[in-house]
Order: sequence, then structure tokens, then C-alpha cells
Amino acid sequence: MHDDSTRSASTVSRRAALAGLGAGGVGLALATTARHASAQDATPTAMAGHPIVGTWIIDRDVAATTEVPVVVVFTADGGFIDPGQGVAGVWEATGPRSAAMTIIPFVERGAGGYSVVRATWEVEEGGDSMSGPASVTVVTPDGMVVTEIQLSSRATRLRVDPIENGGTALAGFPTWTPAPPAAATPTP
Repeated sequence: MHDDSTRSASTVSRRAALAGLGAGGVGLALATTARHASAQDATPTAMAGHPIVGTWIIDRDVAATTEVPVVVVFTADGGFIDPGQGVAGVWEATGPRSAAMTIIPFVERGAGGYSVVRATWEVEEGGDSMSGPASVTVVTPDGMVVTEIQLSSRATRLRVDPIENGGTALAGFPTWTPAPPAAATPTP
């Protein structure tokens, strides 16, 4: 059955969709039958104690070696902030070390639109790393779904690094290979 609300040919590139993700990233939990407590319903003390709260360096798509990592903040009241991308969102606890999030970055290039980023995170036992799946859905301004991308993300908690470490790379920071520049259009 053909769905007219979905285009098979995308005018939005994977890079643009992933830019929306960095905007992270990374969104909403997989559906479950049990209702999870939302960040807004939980007490501030309970939210503040969740291991996802803090600042993280996120590798949005571990399979893409050219993606630049992003630095984001999960707030104690259920907010999500990606200052580098200018995106905000929400998160909620789904377990003692797991969470779901949703963000909606806007796509200003080309015809415009927005992305819906849905992800789940599992914070590892030590509390300094987390990983999880994400889904990015790109939508045009008129509500038509252009594409959907599934990916895996991972993150490292950003900790204060002593001044004595000056002159060294930040331990645990993800590495990437810069993408080659786009071919230039010759001018007459």
C-alpha cells in the first residue's frame, strides 16, 4: 500500500538529518505497556539523582566516522539542551539507569522543516558512559515525512579536567575523520 505522506526520494541529506540529531542526537523510548514516570511528574530529588543528569559528549552515529560529536546537557528537571546546535528537548526516566528523550530540531536549509529525534539511553554501571538506539524522522513544513533513519549513539560524561592536564587531549573524547570539502562550483 502506498502512503502519499511519505516520499521515497529525499531532498534532505543524511548529513542534514544527523545535524538534526545532534541536535542529537537522540529521542523517545520504545513503546512499552507500562507507563513510565515522566520527568515533569517525578520529584525534583528523584530526577536529580538519575545518572543521566549532567553534561555529555555524544557520538550521534557510531557508524559515521565523519560526524562531529556534540556536547549536551540533561537537566535535573527533565530538560535537554544542545547549545551548539541550538536545540532543546525533554527526557524521562524509564528505569534506574535508563531514559528516553525527544528533541525537535528545525531544518533551516533547503525547503526547511523539522526532525523528530527519539532515543533511549542506558547509563553504564560506572555512570561515565551510556549508549542506545535513536530514530530521526525528517518532516517538511507541511507535515510530510521525508525520511527516517535508525542509528546507534554513545556518550561519555564530561568531567572537570585538571589544569595540570593542559596541553593534552581530553581523555575519552570521541575521534572523527573530517568530511572532505564539497566540490566547488567553478566561476566563469
